[in-house]
Amino acid sequence: MPTLAQYIALHTLIETGNFTETGQKLNLTQSSITHAMNNLEKELDLSLIIRNRNNIILTSNGKMVYEHVSKILQEQQKLENTVANLKKLIGGTITVGVLPSISLVLLPKVLSHFEEHYPDVTIQLMEGDYDQIENWLQHGVVDIGFLAKPVSENLIFDFIFEDELLCIMAKDHPLAAEEDLVLKQLKDERWIMPKQNIDRDVLRILSKHDITPNVVYELSVDQAILTMVTENLGVSIVPRSILHHAPASLVQKNFSEHHARTVGIAYKRNTYPSPAAMKFVEICKILTEDFPIND
Repeated sequence: MPTLAQYIALHTLIETGNFTETGQKLNLTQSSITHAMNNLEKELDLSLIIRNRNNIILTSNGKMVYEHVSKILQEQQKLENTVANLKKLIGGTITVGVLPSISLVLLPKVLSHFEEHYPDVTIQLMEGDYDQIENWLQHGVVDIGFLAKPVSENLIFDFIFEDELLCIMAKDHPLAAEEDLVLKQLKDERWIMPKQNIDRDVLRILSKHDITPNVVYELSVDQAILTMVTENLGVSIVPRSILHHAPASLVQKNFSEHHARTVGIAYKRNTYPSPAAMKFVEICKILTEDFPIND
């Protein structure tokens, strides 16, 4: 019969798309992964994968087997989490989907706390955008993931903090001397926009106020947005959490109305996060009580 190790090797191989990275991720040699795949195909008497020059492709039989293997591994994780819950152990490995802005400010504090107080917990990070993290959660690639509302109905969302949205502009912009802004003042501006899979909130707010932005650049890297706005190529709206390392000359303006994104940690509905994963959520909540973005 096929072994759990073979299932893990197949699942990881399809995730990574190559034998070398799979070996590195599982701390095995490339030849060991090849051997595991050959034995799995032999055990099942089916061809599962096609080895192309640049990637790995599942055969039609392989796709069906892979779906079942994914479910088996999810159930195995549930079993491990249930056992850990019964023992009330804070240990093991948790995989966390992380938004870039969270990586910048909150995450280092959380990781430092875990290293000091829970050294038996291994935290694996996967940085992605909203769509990627939701997809990873749905397919069990990550145990928990940072997201901002709204989220899919298939996910449970645990509130962590409110991230105020600010307008940013160059120091010599005509509106730089204004005390507080209203969105209508920005309707004729050139915009440097974050891509929607990075930040869904800006277009939502502008649409709510019947503003169709003149988007001159759309970027997925926060630091690039800050730099281009500093060079007076346009204005933007960004979460306060990404501004702690912003250029000193960048002007940050509050709005007269409060606008914010609601950040939390999500996990798939009807799953059982491990004690370590729930402790991660708890520590995030504690550390954000004195979080600088709330000042």
